[in-house]
Amino acid sequence: MTIPTFNYGPFGVSVFFLISGFVIPFSLNRLEPVKFLIARFLRIYPTYIAASLIMLALVYLSSRYWGQPFSMALDRLLANLLLLQGNLHYPSIDMVNWTLAIEIKFYIIAALLYRSIKAGNAFPLILFAVAVLAACEALPTLLAGRELRVGLVESLETELMCVIFMFIGTGFYHHYTGTYTTRQLLAYAAIMMLVFLLCWPHTDWDVQMPSVPQNYVYGLVLFSFSYMMRRYFRPFAPLDFIANISYSIYVTHSIIGYLSLRILMDQGLSFPVSGLLTLIFVLTLAYALYRLVEVPTMHLGKRIFGKKARPAPDGAVNLEQATK
Repeated sequence: MTIPTFNYGPFGVSVFFLISGFVIPFSLNRLEPVKFLIARFLRIYPTYIAASLIMLALVYLSSRYWGQPFSMALDRLLANLLLLQGNLHYPSIDMVNWTLAIEIKFYIIAALLYRSIKAGNAFPLILFAVAVLAACEALPTLLAGRELRVGLVESLETELMCVIFMFIGTGFYHHYTGTYTTRQLLAYAAIMMLVFLLCWPHTDWDVQMPSVPQNYVYGLVLFSFSYMMRRYFRPFAPLDFIANISYSIYVTHSIIGYLSLRILMDQGLSFPVSGLLTLIFVLTLAYALYRLVEVPTMHLGKRIFGKKARPAPDGAVNLEQATK
């Protein structure tokens, strides 16, 4: 029996956002805001750009296989590589980079609220959330009929709404470090979740009401349960390996997985066999990307700031190895 509104896509994204909100304060505690942003950009951009170029090369080869033309406008490519595609009103080239664009906005807002996050002061974060809600409600009327409304403002409304949700994870961090009591965490999370849900109908995601927002609630329930049960989690080598290369998997799995699956099935292989071979291919490609791009750029950041690279804490869930 399944929940009628359950959807793996937004459910997984919601958990990813909460994990990011939880682990990023660890980095903020080690680095001042400018260094923090440089370190985070080095973690995101080189690997994403390399993965995107590999993906486009494979899409080109796929187009030759199918006898179809291939084209990619330079302005669209650059907007996507910079993770500004939504703000500049360009279509995504891979269908997953919208989450990374939100992640970048979260880093910027977190750096701006650095002192509040480090001190565990919830008021500025709640004030930020309320300001986003006010903007979501007021800007459509204020900017009605203006071209600026299309793309930039709508995308920022949606992205900042998601940043509110990510800051719920930050509340769990402060409970983990002893700054918040359980009652304070519950009150903070309830306020941020309420404001997040109130923003949703005023963004360009309004057509997703109510089923998709419900999956963010499900994600928060799972994250909260996992947090409460954290003492029972133990390292498990296969999962640790996947966790280490998870960011590289994320930026390679979508288009590359689809085109690989289609070509293999066109060659007469069954869906299960094609799926298994595609999984092996994506994991191999992700591991190579991790070793050749992700790890070197991570260590570059450590060298820039004169710090030795450290392994992630035992049992950490590191979709982007965000605590490194």
